Amino acid sequence: MIVGVSLICGSPGSSSTATIFASRPLQRTNWIVSVLSVAFPLFSYDTAAVAVDQDIADSHRSVWEQLGGTGTWWTAGERLAIATRARAGFAQRHQPPWARGLEPAVDGLPDEAVTAVDRLVSNPGSIDRDWVDERVAALGDGRYVELVGVVATIVMIDMFAAGAGVDVTPLPRPSPGDVTQPSGERPDGLGDIGAYVPMLDPFSYANVARALSLVPAANKLFRTTSVPMYSAPGMSELVWTTPLQRPQVELVASRVAAMNECFY
Repeated sequence: MIVGVSLICGSPGSSSTATIFASRPLQRTNWIVSVLSVAFPLFSYDTAAVAVDQDIADSHRSVWEQLGGTGTWWTAGERLAIATRARAGFAQRHQPPWARGLEPAVDGLPDEAVTAVDRLVSNPGSIDRDWVDERVAALGDGRYVELVGVVATIVMIDMFAAGAGVDVTPLPRPSPGDVTQPSGERPDGLGDIGAYVPMLDPFSYANVARALSLVPAANKLFRTTSVPMYSAPGMSELVWTTPLQRPQVELVASRVAAMNECFY
């Protein structure tokens, strides 16, 4: 079966996500995801050029379920507008900026949010602290981090579809009956660790696992599928019994990250 290893990174004119594949046995999923798979029959990957592990397909369905709901800082409609713009921009990432057929504005989103999405999907290697500070000043750090989480997750899943040789799955609609407003809640334990935005501190895991920890729901959205696609055997396990062993996976990941000028 196929497991995708995905890297969210990029350089000007390059892909923002690299996906590689390795074979490993199928794992059982919990009953909640199994029920979701029946009620939300997307991401079947039946026509994929390769066999895709069920836990990866289930993680993609779970992302769609989360994406259609209200976030911590953006409404469901705004989150889906962000996802729609991200998908459109990512599909045209290899085109020069003047040749992309993207409208300069998006209904329901502030211009600064549209600017942020466009840079994240098409030219992430050019992002620096000054650029992030400008976006944070305009949007707020919570809204910026949640936007990054939505964009990164959409890019990751769409690149996986390209690698599997299937069409992208239509974006979800807002969850029926969801009229809640974003809470704007900030978690306890945030600190300045020298990154562009606050993160949980202290933190006993890899930095990449807390990159979006200012908005726990955004971190959950991203890691829902990044974990099974990258490290299904478990990041805490130093020895993997999969055909691609842990050192080999990390070597490929590091090489791809270096080629794409991945900031992390």
